Order: sequence, then C-alpha cells, then structure tokens
Amino acid sequence: MKRNFTKLAATLSVLMLFIIPARSQTVREPVMVPVKGGSFIMGTNSGVRDEAPPHKVTLCDYFIGKYEISYAEFKNFVDATGYVTDAEQPDSVRMKQGLASKNVRNGSWKAYANGTPVPVSDTDKPVGNISWFDAMAYCKWLSGKTGKNYSLPTEAEWEFAARGGAFSKGYKYSGSNSIDEVAWYAGNAEYKAHKCGQLKANELGIYDMSGNIREWCADWYGEYYYKESPEYSPKGPDRGRVRVIRGGAWGTQAQSMSDFYRNNELPYNSSLDIGFRIAIAGKQAEPPKPPEPEPVKKDTGLFKDFDATGMVDIYGIYFDSGKSVVKPESYPVIVQIAAFLNEHPKIRVEIEGHTDNTGSAQVNQSLSEKRAENIRTEIIKKGIDPSRLEAKGYGSSKPVADNKTAAGRTQNRRVTIKKL
Repeated sequence: MKRNFTKLAATLSVLMLFIIPARSQTVREPVMVPVKGGSFIMGTNSGVRDEAPPHKVTLCDYFIGKYEISYAEFKNFVDATGYVTDAEQPDSVRMKQGLASKNVRNGSWKAYANGTPVPVSDTDKPVGNISWFDAMAYCKWLSGKTGKNYSLPTEAEWEFAARGGAFSKGYKYSGSNSIDEVAWYAGNAEYKAHKCGQLKANELGIYDMSGNIREWCADWYGEYYYKESPEYSPKGPDRGRVRVIRGGAWGTQAQSMSDFYRNNELPYNSSLDIGFRIAIAGKQAEPPKPPEPEPVKKDTGLFKDFDATGMVDIYGIYFDSGKSVVKPESYPVIVQIAAFLNEHPKIRVEIEGHTDNTGSAQVNQSLSEKRAENIRTEIIKKGIDPSRLEAKGYGSSKPVADNKTAAGRTQNRRVTIKKL
C-alpha cells in the first residue's frame, strides 16, 4: 500500500508540472521622465577648457531616468542573467589593457569600500562600481525584457536634462544655485552614497544629477569635441579611448559639481562612486528642410514665349496715324504688360517702339522713340518702377507697317518687349 501511495504521489507531481504554469519573471521598469526637445547653449566659457566653447545644440523629445539606477534594480538584472561585472572578474581591467593577470579582483557593486556587503536597507541607493560595459549590458537586458530602446543618455541629453530642459532657470547645479539643496558631495555626504531622490529635484522633476554618484554617458570623450560638435543630436566623437562621465558624487569637491563639468574614464574601469541612469532616445534631430521653391509660373498670355526667346512682339497698342499718344483702346494690353512685370519683380525690360512709314527715316526714328517712351509712361502709371523700363525707337527707314483701322488710326503691329 505504501509503495502504491508513493507511486501515486510521484505521478501527481509530474502532472502538476503541466497543470500549473511556470511563473513568468516580471521586470519593474525604472521611472522615466519625459524631456521635451528643443535648442539650448551647451557648455560654458567660465569653466575649464573642455567645457568650451558654448555651442547651440538641438534635441528631439526623449526620456531619462528620474533616479540613478539603484542597487536593487541592478541586482534584479544580475539575478536574472548571472551577469558578472568587470570589477568582479579577476584582473578584467589589467587584461583589457594587455597586462598580465595577477588574479586580483577590483571590488564589487555588492560591497562598500571596506568590503562590507550592502545591506537590504541600502538597496534604494544608487549602484556603484559599475563600468561602462556593465551599464550597457543592463540597458540591453532591460530593452530585451520590455521592447523599449533603453540606453545611456548622450552627453548632450544628460546636460539638457540636468539643466532643466525647456524649463531651465539657469541654475549652476541641477535644480538650484545652492549645492546643498540638490547634491550629495564631499561637503555633506560623509563620503557615502545616499538613497535616491532624498534632496530637491530639478525643474523637470529629476533627482541627483549634480551628486550622489557619477554617471556614465553613451559618448566617447573628446577634449575639443565642442569645437566641432554638430548642432543636431550630437553623439560625441566616432571613436576614442575613454567614455564621458557626468555629474559629481559623494566624494566630489564642490568646484567639480556644476552642470557643465565633464569627466571621463576608461570604459572597463569602475569605482564605487561611478554608476549610471538610463534614457530612451527620441528621433534624430535634423536641420529644417529649406522651403520648396515656388513653381515657375508659365505665362499663357502675351508673354508665353518670353522665357524661351528673351523677347516678345505685342499687338493691340493704338495711336492716331503719325502720332505718338497712346490711345485708350490700348489700356487692356498695357495692364497685361504691367501685371507680368509685377509677377516677375526681378525682370528689367526694354520697350522698342515701332511706327508707320512716314517716308522719312529721321521722322520714323523720332516717332518710334516717342511711341516707345509713351508706352513706358503708361506702364509706369500702373505702379511699375521706372528703373525697370527702358525705351528705344526701332529707327528703320522701312519700318514695320501698321494696320490702318476704319477710324483712320493705326494699330502698332509690333511693340517689342526685350529682356535686359
């Protein structure tokens, strides 16, 4: 009987594995703050050399961590993956520098400087002793778990957020001109990290960007990068030896705590006062597109062939025979000429007058000049700048004949408009 009961219990245990689903691991995402994109002047001339020159930077919307990544958050990552940090691997730094191993570890994110393990009561403090590679490994893991593109902030994103983004009040530190209001540093921290979010937040509601722990950024560091930084979404140099670190820490002196202060470390180095916060990048900011050129208007009236030939013969301007006064019947054509010149304000033209054959070359020249000048005068009356119009007589001994109307007037068959 006992043997049968044992067999039954084992069978039930196996069945339970199929009946009860395995508990899926849930990931608690860090709290993120939206940062509205915009333009700002990054850097300063009043700091050290690598903080200059001030230069315009434009960013799109993005998100950044409200707090630095805590010990508890990093522990969740390690528990889920078995990840071993650079500091915990024997001689990881020496080996990456091409040096011989001494089988010495460089510390741990799990313990304080004196080797004491971090107690449960301190798990809300920012995690330290993190290399750049460790921070990026955490971002990759969190992205895979959530489907979001977590990464380290770029240096420009970090500074814009630290200074309050679009709501910046121009403080020296992140959220205040008084360092003790917003930062744990050498003057008040007693050389240890403090729980995230204990001091005053900045204008965007972000904590500890001026102190508590130094933070990795995504960029390679370049001492003179600000001189060549692009305006739109800068991401640092294409290559380098060291990575950017921003913000001060519990052991940092006050003079190195401003929002502009830049620092750097080898990406595989770690220290108890180096940690990170995360970001979700937005779109790449790009220069505004130049306005589309206005479509060229194709004239279908008197000037339809003007662009192709540089000149046009115009009919319908009337004079009395042998006279030069423009008759009222000509005004519709005058209006069309003025309208064309208004639509093309950069064009200058020459008006060439023609005349009927008087039998005298001298009279023909004089009459054609007067007619050209009078046509010019009528066009000017329609609001056209006189400097855009020149008048000239045809001056031929055998001018183009005019059509005689029934009323005894002549319709000038060719008033020629030429482009200057």
